[in-house]
Amino acid sequence: MKKILILLPMMLLAFGLIAQNQVIEVEGKSELRILPDEALIQLSISEKSMKVSDATNALNKKTKSIEDALKKTGLKTYEFYVDNYHVGVNRIYARNSSKDSGYVASQSVRVKVSDLGNDLVKITETLHQSGNMGFNIQFSVSDQLRKNSEKELIELAVADAKTKAQIIASALGISDIKVHRVSYGNTQKDFFPMARESKMMMAMDVAEDRSEAIFRPEERKINESITVSFAFEN
Repeated sequence: MKKILILLPMMLLAFGLIAQNQVIEVEGKSELRILPDEALIQLSISEKSMKVSDATNALNKKTKSIEDALKKTGLKTYEFYVDNYHVGVNRIYARNSSKDSGYVASQSVRVKVSDLGNDLVKITETLHQSGNMGFNIQFSVSDQLRKNSEKELIELAVADAKTKAQIIASALGISDIKVHRVSYGNTQKDFFPMARESKMMMAMDVAEDRSEAIFRPEERKINESITVSFAFEN
């Protein structure tokens, strides 16, 4: 009899918890369209020579000439990076055979530009005039702009979750719901930046009459999602 008396309150407590933990779980989503606020210009440069030292020296001179040309613009809205340095044998393949002909030194040059107006145009023009090389431009949303948009994204996602839960509750005849649990973990989806290729087919005269480059970055989507559980009583 004592065991029954002890178990009865525990069973009642368990049933009470089950009743209290009836929930409606929904996923709130949000999306914003924003314009890219930075551009990444990527160049791949290389030099060949019969000696490693000659190949690397020529490569270093070419890289420095690009950096010096950008410095002469006087602009402060760009960052200059050099990476992926590599030196290897220059192997030539022909007629199902290969032969080694000196060495090739290569590396990647990246220029991040935060002004997509006149500064970007001036930098691309400077690169065109720096030598016979090709490069491409990718427009993207900076980390700072993403961070600034985070508050609005979260607020919209929460509002969406609340609206969905209220619709479900109304359809089920539930009069009152309250937030029970929130699950959030930076579920923002990245997008692929759009690339614009800009190549020089031949060495161009500085005085050549040609129009400036025109850039019209496309709007990007950033999104967020939050899972919210709303509790209700039967």
